[in-house]
Amino acid sequence: MIEPFSDHLRPHIRLTVLFLAAFLFLLQPSAGGAVSNPSTSIPDGEFLENKTPSLRSALVFKVDKAPNRTRRGVILPLGHSLWACFDPDLLRWSAVWRAPSGEAPISYDSMAAVSFPAAKAKAKNPPEMRGALLHHTPEMLGASTGSKPGPDPRQTFLANSKTPVGPLPRKAGQWLGISLRGQTSVLHYRVGTTTISETIRATKEGAIQRCLQIGPNKNSLTFRLGSSEFKTDAKGATIRKNILHLAPSQQTREVFLSTSADAKQSKLQVPPAQAVTPIFPEIQTTSHPPAQPNGPFSVRNIPLPSSGRPIRPTDLAFLSNGTALLCTLDGDIWRVEDLDGSKSTWTRVATGLFEPMSITITKDDRVFVLGRDQVTELVDSNDDGHVDIFRCATDAFHQTLHTRDYATSLEMTPDGSFLIAKGGIHNYGNGIYDEISAHRGAILRISPDGATTKVLADGLRLPYVGLNKEGNVFASDQQGNFVPSTPIHRLGDERPFLGFAPTDFRATKQAVEPLLYYPYQVNRSAAAFTTTSDQAFSDLADTFLQVSWNGRLFGIATPKTGQAFSWQLPVQFDFPTLNGATHPKSGRLYVVGLGISGYKPTTPKHLGLASVEQTRAIPTPAAVKVLADAIEISFRRPLKPDETVIPGSPALRVFNIRRSSKYGSGHFKWDGKPGEHRFQPSTFALSPDRRTLRLSFGQISRSDVLDLQLVVSSGDLTTPLHLYTRPAHLNPASKADLASLARQAKEAPKLLPGDPIKGKPLFTQFACAGCHSLAEAKLIGPPLKGIATRQDKASLTQSILNPAAKITEGYPPSMPSFAGVLTPQELEHLLAYLLTLDDK
Repeated sequence: MIEPFSDHLRPHIRLTVLFLAAFLFLLQPSAGGAVSNPSTSIPDGEFLENKTPSLRSALVFKVDKAPNRTRRGVILPLGHSLWACFDPDLLRWSAVWRAPSGEAPISYDSMAAVSFPAAKAKAKNPPEMRGALLHHTPEMLGASTGSKPGPDPRQTFLANSKTPVGPLPRKAGQWLGISLRGQTSVLHYRVGTTTISETIRATKEGAIQRCLQIGPNKNSLTFRLGSSEFKTDAKGATIRKNILHLAPSQQTREVFLSTSADAKQSKLQVPPAQAVTPIFPEIQTTSHPPAQPNGPFSVRNIPLPSSGRPIRPTDLAFLSNGTALLCTLDGDIWRVEDLDGSKSTWTRVATGLFEPMSITITKDDRVFVLGRDQVTELVDSNDDGHVDIFRCATDAFHQTLHTRDYATSLEMTPDGSFLIAKGGIHNYGNGIYDEISAHRGAILRISPDGATTKVLADGLRLPYVGLNKEGNVFASDQQGNFVPSTPIHRLGDERPFLGFAPTDFRATKQAVEPLLYYPYQVNRSAAAFTTTSDQAFSDLADTFLQVSWNGRLFGIATPKTGQAFSWQLPVQFDFPTLNGATHPKSGRLYVVGLGISGYKPTTPKHLGLASVEQTRAIPTPAAVKVLADAIEISFRRPLKPDETVIPGSPALRVFNIRRSSKYGSGHFKWDGKPGEHRFQPSTFALSPDRRTLRLSFGQISRSDVLDLQLVVSSGDLTTPLHLYTRPAHLNPASKADLASLARQAKEAPKLLPGDPIKGKPLFTQFACAGCHSLAEAKLIGPPLKGIATRQDKASLTQSILNPAAKITEGYPPSMPSFAGVLTPQELEHLLAYLLTLDDK
């Protein structure tokens, strides 16, 4: 009997081994051992690498024209261009096939693969098998207790069909994860109460060998084999009609299966736990440039190493010793040491994860990564600095084949529960693959043991989940169909429907309005949440932040009195930001993010990693009170003698928005007509204690979005301070109010002729460049080269103000209306610029 996994773990990835008992099978070492699988030749530079020991992916293939579906598979290279896919949901080997020589075994249709490193960025179908199917098992329970195969025991179903989805009930079985032993991938799962360890390979002659290490089993076990060619001579094992039957046994035993009857062939065995040969031994180094001033902050952009494998970061987290772990969209985990210094070292310590979007490290340095398929705990059990155990911490959420059904973010509560956000975008995917589950567009809480799931909120489009220091759960979302602008929600005890109709499967359709909305141009795509430290942010200590894909950060406050509000920090990153984490030693905030092809960010760069810390004093708001005729802003501390705050121009923008099936919403005045109300205060004054600023206005009525623009001066530094809130508590504008505003509008100056020079910067300011190329490249929207030769001013106006009226063939209806967003004068300037875009 070998020793269990060591609990003496290297500080680089120092993880507790609690809950690993499921992996600690009583292995019987033998003289044979497993033969490592030889590399399968795939062209260099592709999404799938030759050295990858396993790949997590969905997989579809057809048998007699009917689809056979694995929604979160484990794809293993068997050598000699042979591949196998294990289905953790049904505990079955769904397929073994031979890939075309020199080609990848699956189509590159996952979100990561279609954009690796630059491609179409959208796929309507899930990854499909490439090559010749050798044998398969049907979409049925693959392993069960009893003398004959059992039925599918799952009682969770797709919302738009009667197809069962999700993991098995714990009584029936459980997927446990993968361990790397030497160069061999070993799969671990449980059937009933019996633990199984299994590995698989192909011989040079093309025979498929499997070895199952079976723990003591009180009951008979059955396994669907999918082929009549499998033979075994194991004691207590018989094969009848492609079903392996195992009699009860009090001992741990190994069952060897092979499709070859050659008695001379070496038998495959499950190897004992052993040191993993590092798959990626190369260590990359990168030097860090000095930090640069960025308003009252300093920002240091850290170069990503030049590696044969693109590093496209989605999140990072820190171990207690300051070492960072960074995950990438392509399924890799990088260990980054000395990130806070002048030079860092990078080592890839894991690969093969399924589109990981979030990584979280607990106080005792346990590492959890959220992928499309599960939450995986990463363990380095043999102190070699590389992950060798990929434990399934939980897969208790529904997963479909829909290409946009992926999880975005993970938080862990003090009791060890998992908070997970899952996307609900539904536009892409058609026919049999347009699967919808009740967990799409939802915030989920999963119990610490990974077994029980509770839906905290649904009706979200593409949410991220956040947890502030008080334990409140927040959700962001992104503007789209049924979501008129970027919202922030705070979740309570009840399960709200938050408005994105395609992900709601309840009878109640009444949308619960958010805490606040951001204007689309301010926060185009809200992403994750993080919290600042008091070490690196003297005026922003413990501030709960929203990370925007625009490369911006927003503080969020929910004080006991006044309105919940947000404010834009005066800092701008030059890459799209998705996540942030605080360094445990210095307190600096590190942010990462990327933009994939087809989704052009408004930032100059497409991906990056940077640190930020406060270097100059700045007044920060503590409370906002919106009255019918005034706004009061209280600051965290008294303003210093050299600090002044004055209104911007315009000081106040207020408008309403509307939910509809069209993408986004225009801006609407209180009378329902397109536009915004813009006001300057009649008076503004700072209180004697220099903590509260009061701005008086003629009137403020109920509005969906209130944007208060202030200017803060401190010595030689002048910075903007934008505050956003939703004064839904105010009364709607009265007829008298509207009449007064109408009289003021008549006195407004007439429009000037459009100026293309003034219109050009508006094209970037209002994020047009994010979806429309000025050359011939196809982004989300059609390219604009030569647009002046194809459309006149009237048709361009319609495309901007009512884009749903006419959709360009081959493009999604995803452009928001700019009615009321652009002022009439700005529209004239923008149209003048567009009409200069000819074919030259």
